[in-house]
Amino acid sequence: MRYVETIIVGGGPAGSTCARHLVAHGRDVLVLDKARFPRLKLCAGWITAKVMRDLEFAAADYPHPILLLDVRTHFFGLPLALNWFPTPGPDYSIRRLEFDAWLLARSGAEAIEHDVKTVRHDGERYVVDELYACRYLIGAGGTMCPVRRALFPDGRRKSRQIVTLEKEFAYAARPDICHLYFFRRGLAGYAWMVPKGDGYVNVGLGGKAKYFKSSGSKIQRHFRGFLDDLVREKRLDAATAADIQETGHPYYLFSHDGEIKRDNCFLTGDSAGLASVDLGEGIGPAVESGLMAAREILGTGAYRKEDISVFSFTGIVRCLMRRANRRHLAAA
Repeated sequence: MRYVETIIVGGGPAGSTCARHLVAHGRDVLVLDKARFPRLKLCAGWITAKVMRDLEFAAADYPHPILLLDVRTHFFGLPLALNWFPTPGPDYSIRRLEFDAWLLARSGAEAIEHDVKTVRHDGERYVVDELYACRYLIGAGGTMCPVRRALFPDGRRKSRQIVTLEKEFAYAARPDICHLYFFRRGLAGYAWMVPKGDGYVNVGLGGKAKYFKSSGSKIQRHFRGFLDDLVREKRLDAATAADIQETGHPYYLFSHDGEIKRDNCFLTGDSAGLASVDLGEGIGPAVESGLMAAREILGTGAYRKEDISVFSFTGIVRCLMRRANRRHLAAA
């Protein structure tokens, strides 16, 4: 059995950020991930200015296409002011296929392709699949992280669960403009069309699982309706829209309920259910939580849920979102 001081299960932004900080301070780290990087990861790929500060890189440092976002925001089908950013900005878009692989390689940590099945706490160490042992264990494997399943009761509130449908594809005809649609066609959530470098675009839609269950509305109907709207607005051609085969996945918005650490085991990112409550942004909280977990291991900080950013939007937009969300959930 191989012993490593820290094992990180999951090589996404949370895991690679934690690994990089520990490696930079001379610590022994091993990353286990069931995928071989680069791997496909569906995501709008929204990178905020805070994420870039936390990761200590600028757009000029990134070796892959990165696009400065020009955002148009729509509430109830009505556009707000042009060139208006809902976050403090500037914001960028990336492809997670490239971004995650770059972050993991940049971390300097050893990464092994391994699908974790069992995790147990044995005295002062954690044992993974009877093959690896460690003093510190980081769960960074997303919503279905095996570390969470094995060692933490699921304290994530079902009312905070988000479901999404999306598709990323090459579409050279798209303009370099990002469109966000909130409460479109009665959806308690939002839809997006996010352009990316090299002619790619991500089109998607997400909402609270509670809304779909209580209203009887199907997310697939909302998604196809959104594509119809994009065709009507001439943002997408009809043939491309007809060929789109979307993929869905669930995750959780931030809630103060539930543990994110126990003894020397830490949950980070989507494993801990930390996505921002307004925009559903997962990359920012993943990076933040990975850094905090690493600092607690190093003895230079503490990992506390209350210190993680809850919102992505500016204050006035949070107010609009809360009011509209309450109204739509009540109607459902």
